[in-house]
Amino acid sequence: MKNSKLLQLLSTFDPGEWRQFEDFVASPFFNKSEELIRFASYLRPYAPGFSSPAMSKEQAWKAVAGGGPFDGRQFGYWMNYLLKLAEQFIGTQRFLRNPQRQNCNLLNEFSERKLEKHYHFLYRKVEGELEGALIDTDGLRYRHELAEAASRHFIRQQVRSFDPHLQQAADALDQSYFIQKLKYSCEMLNRQAIISADYELSFIEEVCRFLEQQPERIPLADIYLHIYRSLAQDSDAHFSRLIELMLQHFEKIQPLERREAYLYAINFCARRIRQGKEEYVPTVLGLYMQGISDESLFEEGYLSHWTYTNVVKLALRQKDYAWAERFIREYSGKLAPQSRADALHFNLAELLYQKEQYGEVLSHLSQLNFSDLFYHIGSRTVLAKTYYESDEVESLLSLMASFSVFLRRNRKISPALKNTYLNFCNLLVQILNDKPGKREKVRAQIESTQPLAERAWLMKVWEQRGRGK
Repeated sequence: MKNSKLLQLLSTFDPGEWRQFEDFVASPFFNKSEELIRFASYLRPYAPGFSSPAMSKEQAWKAVAGGGPFDGRQFGYWMNYLLKLAEQFIGTQRFLRNPQRQNCNLLNEFSERKLEKHYHFLYRKVEGELEGALIDTDGLRYRHELAEAASRHFIRQQVRSFDPHLQQAADALDQSYFIQKLKYSCEMLNRQAIISADYELSFIEEVCRFLEQQPERIPLADIYLHIYRSLAQDSDAHFSRLIELMLQHFEKIQPLERREAYLYAINFCARRIRQGKEEYVPTVLGLYMQGISDESLFEEGYLSHWTYTNVVKLALRQKDYAWAERFIREYSGKLAPQSRADALHFNLAELLYQKEQYGEVLSHLSQLNFSDLFYHIGSRTVLAKTYYESDEVESLLSLMASFSVFLRRNRKISPALKNTYLNFCNLLVQILNDKPGKREKVRAQIESTQPLAERAWLMKVWEQRGRGK
């Protein structure tokens, strides 16, 4: 029963949803079976894990049926019916969270029922809400659906005159389609740059040329047009124009849309930096800080510890240690509570390593609670570098041995990440052993091994060992 579709779905319910689900099951509009009401009540105390030894099909049958021999077929029916109710519940909840969908459905219902007062009151109300509303893809789709509902209402009235709503519906459909087409195309290009994929980008050039010929474009279309051109043409000019448009229009755009644009722009800069174009470091730092300032880069109200760490790394890359420390301390309070302490101490350790204050590095690394696998791996890397710089070679070799064992045994680490750091451990040990006649071979391995963490640092160590450090 634990692996059933029903319990897998119910395991995602939080306490508030459970209370609402029980009310939903008890509603005679949705369910008239007393057995299903008792079944839901029986399951709730065992949520979310449903792993108690006391929970079984036989105990559930007894709680629901009140006695009698266990009937597997009837119990299967109850499981299936309760699953259907749970699916109806989450579908209804999603619908209730979408007032735009509710408004469109209501307008169509009012029109079909010839409730003119109801229709016009709601339509005026919706039009007022849309004035000055922030732009996003869903909003443009909503405008199309409203105009389409208005056009259908006009047709039902059988009035022989010009219908402006038909033009509004067509225009809104075009805007929604163009932006969605651009977004899909941008994501295809983005994925092709990361994984081996061959997407077919049909009609996108026609869409771009059409938009470029327009005297004016809505801000969101203009932004995604330049994101696409930046990616497709690897164009610094289009990227520069994108940054201008982001600064000019972001106050008019919904936060989720802003977040996507920030991430595309940040990834463009990251690729440029990997190509050795250090002039993009201040640009990407500015994008990060702008996205943090307007909270577009926040997730569920908190600054991601990945974003936090990326900003610190960029500041350290510029050797702006004072700014990096201010950022670390000032923004740690914006992080989710479960990762706050680890992110603070890990990034302070990174900063202090760069400042060559190695004793304090160890102090901060010792305070990590490893709230994320990233901190397990990252802390060992910083510790290895600190041991090397402190000439603690025996401690470093012992660390490399234990780190390698950790990587091999941990099943939560992806094969690619595991190999990245196992290669680091292997090459660092080879450099430290410094066998006669093997130096050039090790150098070639550092240059060619893929994947590999800390390649530049390993090369520095190789060079220093050659000079007798």
